[in-house]
Amino acid sequence: MTLLALCRFAHFLAGLIAFGASAYLALFAPKALRSALAPAAGRLVAWASVVALVTALVWLALEAASMADDTSAAADPGFIVSVLTDTAFGHAWILRLALAAALVAVAFAPRREWGVLALVAGLSLASLALVGHAAMREGVAGLAQRANDATHLVAAGAWLGGLVGFLMSLRAYADARLSRDAVAAMMRFSSSGQFVVAALVLTGAGNVIFVSGHPPIPLATPYRALLAVKLALVALMIALALTNRFAIAPRLAKASRALAALKTTSLIEAALGTMVVALVSVFALLDPH
Repeated sequence: MTLLALCRFAHFLAGLIAFGASAYLALFAPKALRSALAPAAGRLVAWASVVALVTALVWLALEAASMADDTSAAADPGFIVSVLTDTAFGHAWILRLALAAALVAVAFAPRREWGVLALVAGLSLASLALVGHAAMREGVAGLAQRANDATHLVAAGAWLGGLVGFLMSLRAYADARLSRDAVAAMMRFSSSGQFVVAALVLTGAGNVIFVSGHPPIPLATPYRALLAVKLALVALMIALALTNRFAIAPRLAKASRALAALKTTSLIEAALGTMVVALVSVFALLDPH
């Protein structure tokens, strides 16, 4: 389970970064700022897409070994093909591999189209709702659970992955030629973030209802304990995001100390988000009761 949890963590994080950074440049960055950030952001998204594809293949091999209860199955092409063709996980994973390969192709294209990158990365991220706890139900309830989880994943990518673009904009703010565009991009991201956070909270509550049917109280199982920690970390992230939006960002143009404070709180927010992804990578493998 340790190897699978590590694989899931790398896969989730790569997908979140690929989508959030692409969406930030496509939706929030004015043209001049987008051009300035494109080289560094492009390299980051390209590498994230490679990590997403490689870890999708490793995840498949580890699932094959788990299904066979034999580690050698991870390197058995015939058994892996049977997993892909004969299981619900495999059917979903064919789509995931196709989307991961498409993301690599778009990320390494000679001319990057940030809107197309964001679309492919978003579809790839949302398709994770086809496996795991989100795939426990069938029928209308199953469709509702998958839709809820897909929305949750995309919202998480928009927030956590978008922080990458936000931090790049903070660096660009030091350049007098880009400072106005950087502020515009950051304010657009922060304004839209209110709706993203609302979607994340609502779909997170939906996930709790769909998966376990009750809050993680009492903390009687590992799943409940880790879920409770995740919820506490998300609450801290929301508090930091609100502080950035309403207390620090408005002072950016008038107080130099506001820039340093915004960098610090944003880095803490990103670190907390990374911890949340790590927790999800583990407790999603546990019994949710």
